[in-house]
Amino acid sequence: MKRKITFLFVLFITFQFSFSQTDLDHYKYVIIPTTYDFCTEPDQYQLNSLTKFLFEKQGFIALMNDEPLPNDLINNGCLALWADVLNESSIFVTKFRVELKNCQKQVVYTSGVGQSREKKYKVAYNLSLREAFESFDTLNYSYNPKISEQKAVSANTEKSTAIAPSVIGVAQSDSKSNGADMDQPLTARKIDVINYELLNSKGEVVYKLIFSGKEEFYMVEGMQATVYKLNDKWVIAKTIADGSLQVQTLNVTF
Repeated sequence: MKRKITFLFVLFITFQFSFSQTDLDHYKYVIIPTTYDFCTEPDQYQLNSLTKFLFEKQGFIALMNDEPLPNDLINNGCLALWADVLNESSIFVTKFRVELKNCQKQVVYTSGVGQSREKKYKVAYNLSLREAFESFDTLNYSYNPKISEQKAVSANTEKSTAIAPSVIGVAQSDSKSNGADMDQPLTARKIDVINYELLNSKGEVVYKLIFSGKEEFYMVEGMQATVYKLNDKWVIAKTIADGSLQVQTLNVTF
């Protein structure tokens, strides 16, 4: 009986490890906030800078959320994970976990606990974060794009100059994608301080926009799509069935 339990436990751990590794390998970028919720100022105790450094050490392309975004990330916000540090400290022990969420705000990975009994915040935070990152060492991260992303990159490389002018600002080939007529006026309604819903004339929610941390740049919940401002117009960029990228103008009022 003990052997069976041990075997099942090892099998479960192996499965969890394999899933986490494969899952993270599909993401190219990690976006780090300039300030964590438990801090009172940007990069306090150099914690955010250290987070960026440690992700880069693991092989990720790490960006602060106030940095300019690469073109492929603008076109497909789901290439990135959003990092956060969870503070689980008690009175005498500093405890951190590192959490990663995808473009739909789903938790993809949570590290083990890193802890320190040092009394000085700067030292304790540094040691705890570094220890939490030891969980990533076992994942052997290496970016491995999904097949659909590879097709999109290939298509964009071959046709970028020819396609872009005719697609941007014209919603013809897929004018009612996701139930939305691109010529139909949409109204933005705040969900909270930073996120929005786009409503059609019937008051129906067409898109939910999740703030990316970059001004005038949003992820679309439940889709491989982003909404952002281009040449003073709001556009939606999305990956369609054949893996290629489609950019269309939105008639939206914020």
